[in-house]
Amino acid sequence: MSRRSFLLPLLLLLSALLTGCPKQETLGSSAMGVLGPGVVNNPKNKSLRFDILKFGLDRFCMEMTRRGAPLKLADDQPVIGRFFAQSCNQTVIDDDSRKSLVVQYSGKGYGWTNLTGRIGFTATGLTEYAPDFQLDDDGAMYIYFRPRKVDATNFQTTLVESALARGGIALTGTNPDQVGRQIVESQLRRGFTVIRYNSDGETDFAIGYVPKGQKPFKPFYIKSERLTLANDRTEVQSGQQDFIGGFEVEDSGKAFYLTMSADGAPAVDVFVVPKFLGDQMIQHYVTNAGPAALSQAPLLDEPLVAGQPWKRFVRVPKGQYYVVIDHTPQVGRTAPPAVTGDNRAVKVDYVVQVDDAP
Repeated sequence: MSRRSFLLPLLLLLSALLTGCPKQETLGSSAMGVLGPGVVNNPKNKSLRFDILKFGLDRFCMEMTRRGAPLKLADDQPVIGRFFAQSCNQTVIDDDSRKSLVVQYSGKGYGWTNLTGRIGFTATGLTEYAPDFQLDDDGAMYIYFRPRKVDATNFQTTLVESALARGGIALTGTNPDQVGRQIVESQLRRGFTVIRYNSDGETDFAIGYVPKGQKPFKPFYIKSERLTLANDRTEVQSGQQDFIGGFEVEDSGKAFYLTMSADGAPAVDVFVVPKFLGDQMIQHYVTNAGPAALSQAPLLDEPLVAGQPWKRFVRVPKGQYYVVIDHTPQVGRTAPPAVTGDNRAVKVDYVVQVDDAP
């Protein structure tokens, strides 16, 4: 599949509401139930709406540093890379003329394009958002983060894997850092939407604006009552890996339930690894050519065969974890076919859920 230049949708800023809510936020939900959508949605009640929203804003940075943000060309397109925040500082500005969330962040990530192959990068920035929300008739909460100011964004390339791409950059005098910074800033200005469906923490995340009542693209329709942590599509090129997570298990006696399908290659490998191991692999992956090796046995190590139903569960202790998709000959049991052109990629649709262990 042909790809345009690597886009960095939102670098992030995953959201204070991507996981379960704190007690304060529960109080906010109760207050909204008493007031009703008509009162809460009224744009004249600006202070009331911001006061309710503040119940979740205090978790913004905590959630941002937990999970990698998927990078896409469009909401209905596969993931082509991820950004992992390593530091985050936030300030809520609450006065009559300026009700904002200011976020300063730094982190690292990777992406893939047909022009550069894999690139690794670091990025830092400061963005001021004007947060707001709407309630639909079913009680879902649409939280909008509209950028008010994008400032001090920095992008530094740590890896251009393709030798051919490195030669082209040198020949044309292109500054990949400057290009990357422009891409980052343009994507940050799109803002993002978080949709919280219920008090169990079921949420959706999308770049840009999602109108009230609509939903972002999801590859799977889910009827299960299990808590869904991810429902998305990734595209992994031959010789590449993808690190999905980190996913947190807050209690003992739990398990991950994985549902996946693959298309475009005979098979890929699926691993579940603890966060410390995943972090080590990601650090290697954004700074070194080739795949990141497993330094110890993963909790799950199984091939995902194209065209076959694939459902697995893995019992896990309390902690944080990554799901790794491996499409390389060096790591895992499978190896990508020796082909060239646009058909090198494998598309993987995936659902990650957590529930009591069987």
